[in-house]
Amino acid sequence: MKKKNFLDSFLFNLIDEHLEKISLGILVLLALVIRFMLMPDTDLSPDYNTYYLDWVNQYREYGIITGLGKNIGDYYVPYNIMYAICSLFSCEPYVPITIFSTIAEFVTAFYIVKIIKHLAVNSDNAALADKRAWFVGVGSLFLPFVVFNGALWKQCDAIYVVFMVIALYHMLKENYRLAFVFLAISFSFKLQAIFIVPLFIVVYMIKKGFSILEFLWVPVMYLVMGLPSVLCRKGLRDTYFAYLSQTNEVQTEGYGMVSYYPNIYNFGLDDFDELLKTPAIMLVAGLMVIIAVFAYNHRDYFEKDINLLVIGSFMAWTMCMFLPGMHERYDYVIVLLMTVLSLSVKKELLPIAIIMNISSLLVYIIVLFGYKGIPITIISAVELAAYIYMAVHLFGEATTAKLSK
Repeated sequence: MKKKNFLDSFLFNLIDEHLEKISLGILVLLALVIRFMLMPDTDLSPDYNTYYLDWVNQYREYGIITGLGKNIGDYYVPYNIMYAICSLFSCEPYVPITIFSTIAEFVTAFYIVKIIKHLAVNSDNAALADKRAWFVGVGSLFLPFVVFNGALWKQCDAIYVVFMVIALYHMLKENYRLAFVFLAISFSFKLQAIFIVPLFIVVYMIKKGFSILEFLWVPVMYLVMGLPSVLCRKGLRDTYFAYLSQTNEVQTEGYGMVSYYPNIYNFGLDDFDELLKTPAIMLVAGLMVIIAVFAYNHRDYFEKDINLLVIGSFMAWTMCMFLPGMHERYDYVIVLLMTVLSLSVKKELLPIAIIMNISSLLVYIIVLFGYKGIPITIISAVELAAYIYMAVHLFGEATTAKLSK
């Protein structure tokens, strides 16, 4: 064998001993580079120049104290504080906005690692499970909808989602008080955090590990998070009724029953919001009851943490598929969870996760890049087929597990 020089010996030793760590470091660096390359583009975002830039400029004009007392934007107080903080920097607003999202995305990836490690705690190969957790977690930073949402669209869905993921981690660890606090913080950032509330109800019914009073953290934290605007004299009604005005956007913003989310309302039902809005909400409420009862009757199966996360994801997906006014971004946490769970633990769900990611990517391409070569009805049909397949798989697997006992 040819004698190695010092440099080759050093590099080969580095590869043998630290290849995974080096690879993870490179992936993290690449994830950052991608975001900073996309960040300067503000023309493709349908919202930045119309809304976010104007909101930040208003805070620059009025100052934070006066600005929080005015009706700037249509988000609740925590997001308004974020835009107010962005106004303090002399650079273009897209820079701090993207940085906020990037930080949230990386923290989310870290907690995904922690969740996967928790799920694999009894794995036969702990070292392999640990590596898989890190690569899946870091790999989540490259999912197209994650990259496009913050870096290109300048949206901040990653910020409320990071608190949802932290809440789920503490729920799995049975740190229920912390779980509810983070759930409440997530809800205070965005109404869509309600998508995982049914999971917490199922956990309450099955595990009986906490008091029903813990749910009060959600309204309490909501009220607390609104205090900065109240103290700045915005008024109680204008402050605390923000989510009520958001739920009326189906009519006020002309969205109809759906806004580019690939669900059933794309099949000719979009314009019938006045007729269908309330029945749709009642339908979802009924479906949540049915799924919760099924989970309780099969609690031996759903006591397992991985199965709890799967049915929680399914319940959230059900809300996206049947609630009115769903936007293409609202399934962020659902696609994220389904992807990382299928890559790490539930590999049989990988085809569903792939379809969800492709569907999400296609609607992002429609909204951001204006490409409409694939009709939204086709995307919706594939998404609906994947949803039905998951329902059959999930309920069938739980029923089979119960019958085999």
